[in-house]
Amino acid sequence: MSKQTENEALQSYNVLGAGTNVNGTLSSNGNLRIDGSFEGTLSIEGKLVVGHTGSLTGTVHCSSAEIEGRVKTDKMNVAGLLSLKGTSVVEGEITIQKLYIEQGAVFNGQCNMPEERV
Repeated sequence: MSKQTENEALQSYNVLGAGTNVNGTLSSNGNLRIDGSFEGTLSIEGKLVVGHTGSLTGTVHCSSAEIEGRVKTDKMNVAGLLSLKGTSVVEGEITIQKLYIEQGAVFNGQCNMPEERV
């Protein structure tokens, strides 16, 4: 894949719309927005967004994530920033580089932040 094609893939969003329910394994070189529900394993090279009406249950690997809806995970690995919006409810074990939590967000679980080495 050419560099330009890779950049275009990372800028576009794949969308699971409201009312859509998916079970299984999903991987993408780009970004993903979930407004419906997903249960299974996600591997996203770009940004993961779980919208206000979205729900996600399973294992997650992504470069960054913005959560507005519900996430229940046994293991979530975010290479960069995890942003929990005021409407989010997150349960489970997360490993992240950076964390932003708005007032009103709910997080129940374990958070691991590996120490950055210079």
